[in-house]
Amino acid sequence: MVYRPAVGISLPPDNFNSLIGNLGQRVGWLRSHACPCVWNASPTPGRLATPGAAQRACKTCLGIGIYWDTPTLPFSVGMTFRSGHNFTPVEPGVMMHDWFGMLQSSEPSMTIPYWNPYLDPSDPQQSTDAWNYASVDDMFVPVDMLARYTAVLQVGGQEILPFQQNLQIAPSGAVTIWDGASQTVLPVSSYTVSGAQVTITGYPAGTGYMVEFQAAALFVAFRRAGAIPHSRPFGAGSVNEPRVFHVQALDFWTRQRGIQPTVNVGGSTLQMAVN
Repeated sequence: MVYRPAVGISLPPDNFNSLIGNLGQRVGWLRSHACPCVWNASPTPGRLATPGAAQRACKTCLGIGIYWDTPTLPFSVGMTFRSGHNFTPVEPGVMMHDWFGMLQSSEPSMTIPYWNPYLDPSDPQQSTDAWNYASVDDMFVPVDMLARYTAVLQVGGQEILPFQQNLQIAPSGAVTIWDGASQTVLPVSSYTVSGAQVTITGYPAGTGYMVEFQAAALFVAFRRAGAIPHSRPFGAGSVNEPRVFHVQALDFWTRQRGIQPTVNVGGSTLQMAVN
């Protein structure tokens, strides 16, 4: 016997939206824009310039070729890590890159509902705009999914932490240095935190120090499959089923090395996702 689904039957979007609205994960959405600096010159009238690398001096994309809007207020989505028969693991993990060092390897499936039935339709935390417009290269930051990171900084040099989303640094015990005289690790008793900048005083320029902190990862809609929203083929286009992305933590690409404007999300500081 061959099972044949009944014509016209669709997944119930209201129930699907209610499930995500009640049990989903909060994310902020950062809409992406292609930077015109990659088409910076057109030598022949009537012809488009040859696309190339982003301009390193560009003050908008900072040499990435893509820039992002400030994060939206968080809305509920479904996020799952599921195994599959592919060469890149979908569960969170780490891997070593020849150029970038240790990277996150994390590729969740993210489901954006058309709306959250538990909120007023005009509530700014509705997901409808993201459902309508989210696409490739957009970023999503799960503001409540914090992980512990460690970064090396340098006195008088790089003093900006590379991960800045919902950044949390303990008021004591988070900074250490290595003392060459005693050949031991020493805690730094006094350090100053200003946004994503951590500074220590009383040490010569060039001194390296380690900082432990918590932050939320950035997930980018950038994969061979699933970076474009997957619209479920049910209901003959007459119902607004939740849409699915497959996203990945491109931390080597999205690490931040400059002070960025912030917005307040749920009582915590969320940095703009620009490099």
